Amino acid sequence: FTAMNATVSMDEVKPDCPGSGGCGAQEVRGQTDISPDIRDQILQLFCTRLSDNSVMQKELQLMHRGSYYLEIQREDLLPSADQQQQQHTLHLSDSTVWSLIDQQRLQGAMTMAKTQVKLLLTFLEMLHQEIMRGGRELEDFIVKYNQGLVDATTAASMQQKLQQTHQDLGDFERRMTQTLGPLNLHNQLIPNTGNFPVPQLSVTVAMKMPVIFDRFRTRVTSTSVYLYWEVTGEQPKEPNQQFEIHVKSIHPTINDHGQFSKCMSRSYNIQVNDLISDRYYQFSVKRVDAINLVYGMWIDTITLKTLDLITGSLKLDSSSSAALHRHFW
Repeated sequence: FTAMNATVSMDEVKPDCPGSGGCGAQEVRGQTDISPDIRDQILQLFCTRLSDNSVMQKELQLMHRGSYYLEIQREDLLPSADQQQQQHTLHLSDSTVWSLIDQQRLQGAMTMAKTQVKLLLTFLEMLHQEIMRGGRELEDFIVKYNQGLVDATTAASMQQKLQQTHQDLGDFERRMTQTLGPLNLHNQLIPNTGNFPVPQLSVTVAMKMPVIFDRFRTRVTSTSVYLYWEVTGEQPKEPNQQFEIHVKSIHPTINDHGQFSKCMSRSYNIQVNDLISDRYYQFSVKRVDAINLVYGMWIDTITLKTLDLITGSLKLDSSSSAALHRHFW
């Protein structure tokens, strides 16, 4: 799933807000039989929840670029006071847990979780499109209203559209904050053999924010590149994270594929050495795939060119410049 090819900017209309300097400045001519309340309600919507479409677009982008993981919790144990947030989350890398879980049922749970993530992303895309479509209709209504071209039937229809848009916005906001789960599994992950009490498990899907390069801190020399990255919105940095960095030589032109290498890092930066001067390199970063990863398509990539040993300066042409700012938001 990719972000929508076309989006509608609500800034193009910029209706005046009720209560501001320009609010209610337009006179409604020849419509004494139609209450101005609906106009004020629509303008209020544009001044608040629809004031900046880029916010919704960024939230949707984060959902697409996030990584989604299957999490398993024990329901039959009550956490202590200092474990309230952990909820006894089990790790699939734990050898004891792994030995008890039925692998076929686990794969079924992973498939179900992946399907739910895809459905959620598709639903959010459709919901966003419907919100934008409703916004355009409400904008058109405001124009006609101020021209005195609205009758009572149209006003009633727009009242319903306004209510529907508010409902769609509420659904969009709730979906952005709710967790995916618990999954309604047909069978428990640990089969009941009758030989011992079976732990009661619940399965949910957790999202981690996307990993992106810090373009401002990245540095290039003739033989080395200093790369920095971060997890969007992560303050402070999450401990025990492991990242995978891919390095690809694409010399002499951006279209020629060359040598490829891979390295790991447990920190949020790395120094890549032994590069060749005056050459293009493509760098990518992502989290190391975990066994419980169910969906994660996003990999941040930049293309840089090492310094020329002769001139000692960075040759950043249009291709490198465009690549350097790719995915930056």
